[in-house]
Amino acid sequence: MKKLFILLLIAVGAVSVSAQKVKVGANPAVDISKYKTYAWSKPLPPGNPFVQHTIIQSVEQALAAKGLTKVEENPDVTVTYYAAANGSIQIGNPSWSNAMGSALSTGIAVDSQSWVVSKGMLIIDIADAGTKSTVWRGSATETLANGPTGNPMKDAKTVEKPIKKSVEKMFKQYPRPS
Repeated sequence: MKKLFILLLIAVGAVSVSAQKVKVGANPAVDISKYKTYAWSKPLPPGNPFVQHTIIQSVEQALAAKGLTKVEENPDVTVTYYAAANGSIQIGNPSWSNAMGSALSTGIAVDSQSWVVSKGMLIIDIADAGTKSTVWRGSATETLANGPTGNPMKDAKTVEKPIKKSVEKMFKQYPRPS
């Protein structure tokens, strides 16, 4: 019986990872391949420090694989993320894209330059450090689908695999979406 329960948990975990939908957009007017250094935007969003660590580590590995180097001062781009594990949040939409969704496509009434990050989503934003304009954005649904349980370590373990998978899917399309 215990083995059956474990197999069921593994199957449910596999289904939740495969249900992820990843979208990526990039500003067509910017040569993103020219960027070589990055720094994290400060302050980072609040949340579970163990989940934050997983997100940051996954993004840093992906950026390093794409040839970007982390620096403390004078980066070419800044990186931040938005994660909605408990409820929804609203963020601005880059002027060059509505690929992440619009009020018309999502059915959610927001102005033309913003959209809702619904529960379970993870967004990675890369902005030109000089202009502060977003040049690349990746989003993944069903990444943080399980809300906080009150046990930060358990929550982090639950979302570790979906976070890593979603970041990997996003950065397969860096610097340009396919």
